[in-house]
Order: sequence, then C-alpha cells, then structure tokens
Amino acid sequence: MTQEWLRVPIGPEAHRWATRTPDRLVLAVVHNVTSLTRLLDVVSALDSDPRLQVLFTWTRSSPFVHDVEEFLNDIGALTIPWDQALSTEFDLAITASYGGDLHQIKAPIIAVSHGMGYNKKLSRNSEDSQAAFGFSAEWLLHEGRVVPASIVLSHPEQAARLARDCPEAVPAAIVAGDPCLDRITASTRDRERYRRAFGVPPHKKHIVVSSTWGPRSLMAENPELLPRLLSELPIDEYQVTAALHPNIWHGHGPWQVASWLAECGRAGLNVLPPRDGWRAALVAADVVIGDHGSVTFYGAVLGHPVLLAAFPDRDLDSSSPVARLGRLAPRLSTRRPLAPQIAQALAEHDPARYADVTGCATSVLGDSSRLLRTELYRLMRLDEPRTPPVVLRVPPPTPQDLPSGAVTAALVSVEWNGEEAVLKRYPAATAMYRENGTDGRHLAVDDSEAEGRLLNLADVVYCLNDGLTTTANDWLSETLQFFPGCHVAAAEQRTGECVVRTRGGDGVTCRTDRPDLVASVVYGWLASGRSMAALPAECTVSAGLTSHRFHFGHH
Repeated sequence: MTQEWLRVPIGPEAHRWATRTPDRLVLAVVHNVTSLTRLLDVVSALDSDPRLQVLFTWTRSSPFVHDVEEFLNDIGALTIPWDQALSTEFDLAITASYGGDLHQIKAPIIAVSHGMGYNKKLSRNSEDSQAAFGFSAEWLLHEGRVVPASIVLSHPEQAARLARDCPEAVPAAIVAGDPCLDRITASTRDRERYRRAFGVPPHKKHIVVSSTWGPRSLMAENPELLPRLLSELPIDEYQVTAALHPNIWHGHGPWQVASWLAECGRAGLNVLPPRDGWRAALVAADVVIGDHGSVTFYGAVLGHPVLLAAFPDRDLDSSSPVARLGRLAPRLSTRRPLAPQIAQALAEHDPARYADVTGCATSVLGDSSRLLRTELYRLMRLDEPRTPPVVLRVPPPTPQDLPSGAVTAALVSVEWNGEEAVLKRYPAATAMYRENGTDGRHLAVDDSEAEGRLLNLADVVYCLNDGLTTTANDWLSETLQFFPGCHVAAAEQRTGECVVRTRGGDGVTCRTDRPDLVASVVYGWLASGRSMAALPAECTVSAGLTSHRFHFGHH
C-alpha cells in the first residue's frame, strides 16, 4: 500500500498533509464492544511499527450498538464508515466476530475468537445447528469460498471440531494461542496488588460472580443471586464483585443495569464497568460463580473453585471445553443457604480437578503474541520488527472503576465469650427484608448513610473522623436527640479515640483501630443485660478472621 493511503477520504484534506505514508494499511473490524475489547489484544501485536496504519470500522451488524462509537473515540481510533471500508483495499483485516458482509472486504482476513475459544452455538437460521459459533459453514463460507485467510485457534482440539463442522476451512486454521489468557496469567504473580485494588485484604475471600448474556444466562435465570449473596455473606469475611457481559450493559443500557444493581451497590458490591475489569477480578478471585460464559472458564483455568448458578447445555457444542466443564463443576443451589456451599467449594477444591478440560484453553501459553504477530506480518507480506512483542499485564481497577465504596449500614450480631466479643455483620441494604429479617441483630448505621430510612431505624449510629464537622460531644447529643430509636452513638475524634454515649447518658471512651465496631460492641454488651459500669477495661473484638484490642475508659 503506497499512495492508496492518500485517497482514503477519512476527513477533509486529512491526507494531503499526512506526516507518513504507511507501507501497509490494516483494517480492524468492530461488531460490538465485546469484539472491540478482544481486537485490542490482537492489534497490540502491531504496536511500535511506524510502517503501519490501522483504521477501525464498525459493521453495525450486531444488535448491541450502544457505546461502540464512544469506545472508539475514547481510545483515539481513526475510523471509517463500513461502506467505505468495503470499497477500499487493505493489506490486512482483523475481525473478532462474524456478521456483516465480511466476504466483501478487499484484504486477507484473520479471524480470532471474541471469547474463550469456540463454544456457544449461534445460528442465523435456527437453534438446531450443533456447530459452535465461528465453526459452521454459514459463518465461514460465502458461495463455497472460505472467507477468512486465517482462522486463529488457541488449541489443537478446536481444529478437530472445525474439521467436523466445516472441513473446507481447516487449511485456513492456525494455532496461535489466546492473547487474553496470556495477559491474565502474566498478572497472577502480583495477585495481592489486584486484591488490594478490589478492597480485599488477606483475611477476606473474594467472590467473583460472572454472567454472560441471553435468556439462559445467570442474570436471566438467577436475578436474585447477587442480593442473596450479599445478604448471606458476612461483610468482614467476603467481598463480592460482579462481572456482567458487555451485551447485558449495552442491550439494556448502563443506566438500567446500574438501576437493577443499585441495592447491591449500597450493600458493598463491586460492579465492574462493561469494557474491562473482569480479567483483573479473576486474578484477585478466590471463588468464581458463573454460567457458560468465558469468564467462568477462565476462572477455572486459573485454578479457582467454580460454582455454576446457570448452565444451558443446549446452548453449547457438547464437545467443547466449556460444555465439558459444565459436566464437571458443582452447581450452586439457590434452594439452600449459599455461604455453606461456598465454604464447601473452597474446602474441597483441587486445582487439578479440571486440568484435562482447562488445558484446552491454549496449547501455547505465554506465546500467543509472538505467534499472532508472525501470522499478521505473513498475511501483510512484511518483515516482522526485530524487537519481540510485548505481553502487558492487565490493569488493576481504579477507585473510579469501583465506586460502590464501604458498607455504611449493617445488621450486626454480637456474642460475648468472657471478654471476647464476636461480631458478624451483614449489609442492611440487602439483608433487612430477606430471610429472617433482623433475626435478633441490631442495625448499625454510619451517619453518612444516604438512605434516611435506615438512619431512622438504626439502633446504633456512628461517625468516623472524616465525617465529623463538630465536636464529638455535640455530635453525640444531636444524634441521640434527632434519632429517638438510637440507643448507642459513637464518634471518632481526630485523636483516634472514640467517644460512646448511650441514650441514658452513660459514656465511655475507646482506643481502637476499628471505630466502626465500637458502638456495636457497647450495644451488644448492654443487650446482654450487663451495665455500662461492668464493661471491661480491655476486650478482644473479632470480626471475621481479624481480632482487635479495644481499650475502654469510663467518663
């Protein structure tokens, strides 16, 4: 490609003043947000080569149109309309899905999977096709001709299924691994960093809940699973993160999905943004609860316990790795308490349990970028750069990615064993009206809580130092007066000491590193029938797997 570049009408006069005339022109074919995220892993193999110009185009053949243009704009992609892309000659075209008139593209096409291999059945005409999407003749052939010049497989087992379903396409197949999986595994050596980014300290278990899209996905069949998990798992022992397929977000709209999950967000759920984040979540995970989507399978590849909360066998090629995982992995029953099932999955898990199946994810682990780059340059008839391709670790989430924050209202149980208080806390936003309601627990609320109803119902109200705008004594008086149902209030002073006061006027101070627990400890002591005067000067407070020393002083 030489002067052809100057005749591509991307913008008025744009190429009259072009800084470089590229040696090769590459087209990245976008179908939806899902395919774009995978394309970015592939086109990164072309990084740092000034001989190339990559243009992006959107086929508009997918029903999931939301955010595609915005995504392309945000990454700074130079785009051309689909009809212009079909009328322009390129040296290479890259696609991570099918649909649109790909056969009209004037370039050798390399096709990659937009998920973990080829597993789901998706037919234009019926649900009777047994072939996985991307392996059947209806997607790969046009008038008897194989459309892609190269079909990227991650493992030789896929070649056998391709030969079964579309033997004409076998000569185009090349095993070049999975660049997405390579990035995930390259990130696992820094697992604790990712856990910290998700708000998961060493003593907590991180539960990643993944749902693919469609009427038989986890979110479709078990919409109550997320609020139930949050209401049944103690917040000092578990952190829950939701990874929803982009087609859920963009099929219903981000506002709508966020609205569905609003209650869960107030209960401390990490909700990943639709473009990315799930890979980092898997690195930080302890358990994956999912369905027949790729994220669940990647979780198993990383050696995590997997529980299936939905799994439509009929939607899968029965011989695919994902279908085989579905026959091996335990099912999560919503008819039984969830916490014991998760504990059992953790206790009984053997990372080698699924090795025969997860080994089919890739046969060239860590080498996909090199193999992909070699094939891309072969198709372009261009020498590869001398420097090796780079495999970048996935980025950990930022606070802007996970805006839910801490739980500010909890149902708390307190058990005293001598001078040790054992606390179990559950997020009130989801637990208040599920199962047994309060069930003998008291309601402890941070005064920053946005839901006024919970503050009005609170047995305990506390204020952390960063929220205190007056003196602690003034805040205590105002709080006990304003909330007549509040029995114990606690305020953290700037000195790090907490001041606690009861409705009856009794007060204590406390030195501790957990001011959010102080008022609950005092409330639990008084609720057991003992007096404030008998409160021990020192006690141990256990919340989850952590213990703290509280030092009380009467005043």
